Amino acid sequence: MTIKQLSQLHYLKKEIKMHQERLTELNALAELKSSVITGMPISKSISDKIGYSVIKIIGIQGTLSKLCEELTDYIENVDDPIVRLVLTYRYVNNYSWQKTAFKIGGGNTVQGLRMRLYRYFKKEENKTCSTM
Repeated sequence: MTIKQLSQLHYLKKEIKMHQERLTELNALAELKSSVITGMPISKSISDKIGYSVIKIIGIQGTLSKLCEELTDYIENVDDPIVRLVLTYRYVNNYSWQKTAFKIGGGNTVQGLRMRLYRYFKKEENKTCSTM
């Protein structure tokens, strides 16, 4: 896991929300189309497009949810409690470094927390490289 991957967590959540809103719009459109007066000509192309869009969005949403789950699982399994707090505040809650340092407290500074995080990832990277 890298900091770059973790920093994408916030945007993945936003993208999931965007797709959820799109699904809501498509559901409303499908309900509107289903209330067509009987006996009138029906165009199947609109409902087919809606159905195809819904399937596509659900697939994308599933992929994004899986990525979010992997990132949050990684954070939950970090053994250092301060690093885990930094990762949660900074990447899950999307707090600024300043707010993260304030929330953690204990005299921790922004720079100190950043260094601790970077050292943690450097240590993890070395563990991964040595096991290969």
